[in-house]
Amino acid sequence: MALPRVQRELDARLRRIADVARMLPALTARHGRAERQRLVQALDAGERLEPKLAAEPQRVPRSVWRDLDEARILAAQSLASDVHLARLDELELELTLMEVLGDPRRVRPMAVRLWGTGEQEVTYEGAVASLASVAHTILATVQGAPEPATLPAQSRTGASAAGVMLAIAERAGLRIEVKVEPRLVANAAAGERTLFLADRSFGEREVRRLAAHEIFGHLVAAANGRAQPIALPTVGTAGAFADQEGLALALEERSGFMDAHRIRTLAARVLVTDRMHAGAGFEPTVRMLVDEHGFTPTAAIALGERAWRGGGVARDCAYLSGWLRVREALRSEAATVDELRLGRVSLAALPALRELLAMGALRPGPFRPSLEVVHQVGPAPLTRRPAPLGPQR
Repeated sequence: MALPRVQRELDARLRRIADVARMLPALTARHGRAERQRLVQALDAGERLEPKLAAEPQRVPRSVWRDLDEARILAAQSLASDVHLARLDELELELTLMEVLGDPRRVRPMAVRLWGTGEQEVTYEGAVASLASVAHTILATVQGAPEPATLPAQSRTGASAAGVMLAIAERAGLRIEVKVEPRLVANAAAGERTLFLADRSFGEREVRRLAAHEIFGHLVAAANGRAQPIALPTVGTAGAFADQEGLALALEERSGFMDAHRIRTLAARVLVTDRMHAGAGFEPTVRMLVDEHGFTPTAAIALGERAWRGGGVARDCAYLSGWLRVREALRSEAATVDELRLGRVSLAALPALRELLAMGALRPGPFRPSLEVVHQVGPAPLTRRPAPLGPQR
């Protein structure tokens, strides 16, 4: 269908706003191998931990604020106006957060509004409970050590994580670039067409799990979003961050490569985020993860960095909550994987997106690769090993 002029003008502004807001994760402090090794050594030696987690605020151009005001006027006359307006409210909060990075008193309340805390309610094992209580239950009942890391991030002479990722993406029909990023806090992250890997070694099953998450989740959704006639699936709908992470985690689970250590890590992220918001310190939180929950110093430091970076830009409650929410929606058939890979979309936006599909303003996503590819490509094919969410001893 031909798009109305109002929609075309709104899309142009949405894209300009989102291009600036997309800088937020890159602006929060990223710490490389040397800094993490320094903190791990200090932890092992019983010394005081003083992480370098500050981030400089970023001035948002005035033109972007004007675009935001004009976009709201246009959104009121657009297709799916409520969905557009909700995303504009979220974008405004993200832009404001960029301008106050490094100031915990201003950053942390915004982080709570955007990504939540352990107080939110979720469904776990058929019962409604707080996310924090679910996280504590998982840490108390799910046991498992990390897989040995034998595959380097990159190699000129042999197998590497980057090589496996490229081969899987090619088989899935995506042309992507893989970059090793020494400053990356996470093990992996996805951009529009780029997969970033931390500068470390990985387990063979871990690489395939990350491929299910980053390639079959985030990069497929990004490719499908770019194929749409309107900008909304590319710039995202309100709440899409949590639900897209939830989808990517659901794909990890469906691939069979999610393990107990991964589930414990998701739970620990909630615990760390809540402690940060409650005013606890970085050092006692990290030591608690090691002493009470059995995390390695390296893993504990990484979890702390994620929560405290940029003054408290902690997005980490969204992972476990998003997974449980999407998992239940897929189980009950309230949503499908391909619907959630239409772009950067949330469960709440699906009814409006289905209406847009029916009227031709959106199209079914052209990329629908099978997860079986994750098992078929790489140094050696691997079989599934189911990882149930419930207690494992």
